[in-house]
Amino acid sequence: MAKSLVTGASGFIGSHLAESLVAAGDRVRALVRPTADANRLERLGVELCSGDLTDPASLERAVAGVERVFHCAALVADWDPQDLSARVNVAGSAALAEAALRAGVRKFVHLSTTEVYGHPDVRVSEDAPYRYRGWPYCDTKIEAEKRVWECHWRGLPATVLRPATVWGPRSKSVVVAFVKLLRSGQMRLIDRGRKTAGLCYIADLIDLMLRVGCPETGLGRVYNVADGAATTWAEFVNGLAALLGLPPVRSSIPRALAYPAGWLMEKWAALRGAGHRPLLTRMASEFMGTHQGFSSERAQRELGWQPRVFLAEGLRLVGDWLKEEGLISSRPVS
Repeated sequence: MAKSLVTGASGFIGSHLAESLVAAGDRVRALVRPTADANRLERLGVELCSGDLTDPASLERAVAGVERVFHCAALVADWDPQDLSARVNVAGSAALAEAALRAGVRKFVHLSTTEVYGHPDVRVSEDAPYRYRGWPYCDTKIEAEKRVWECHWRGLPATVLRPATVWGPRSKSVVVAFVKLLRSGQMRLIDRGRKTAGLCYIADLIDLMLRVGCPETGLGRVYNVADGAATTWAEFVNGLAALLGLPPVRSSIPRALAYPAGWLMEKWAALRGAGHRPLLTRMASEFMGTHQGFSSERAQRELGWQPRVFLAEGLRLVGDWLKEEGLISSRPVS
């Protein structure tokens, strides 16, 4: 029975991973910020370690005595006037990797993102280069990967996963955010939503994380994680709209206008000293305005991993969760 540390365990991906590790018989420790809601983790019987990525002493305590580290925590922000992303994603990941190296952990699984490719608008494999874009999430996740690889070259047994857009029950940044936009009538497509969404259902990601959690599996390798389907943003967004009993979204902004509009809104928000993100950002315009085509053939070939949940089944499962949470009263009949 292994002992595993999960960072970000109170969040979307980390909470699903913690559940799966407990179900597999692991003893699980979670690095949890003092302000985080840890009720779900407590019910699972997870050991809680108070701290965060900006507190190096808490990281030393968190890695002590564990065999595996699953680093899921990150600040996902396309607007970061206080530069928290650098402290959390870069310095925090570096400090955690260093602590894990000193503690002699047997495996360090770093959850990165396909954002490190910088939205090339074409299908890419893991061999594609990093591409800085000048917004916080993309650039800091590149730097975080580099810090992890530096520790790997000095002896840290690491594997890096780069998931595309992860979705499913408990997804706040995708499912809940889109539901709110749909309900408020503010949802807009970019280029009519014809670009590939690049989806990865949460259960498929967790499956791959458990596989690479084995000490020798995928050692020193990086893997994209996406379902490989050609699902468009229009299909995804309007699938959610159907769950809510709402009509399909027709309103669309051309990408050629969306990107400069996002740039202007960011500049204006900075000038005003706004504490919240602008209505549109450069990252958001590229997120829905470029093809999110990422090859997962390496994981399939080397690890035998296969995506199993695609749009229709995922929407059914998300609809069940939305109903359980009271976010929809009943699922409409299509």
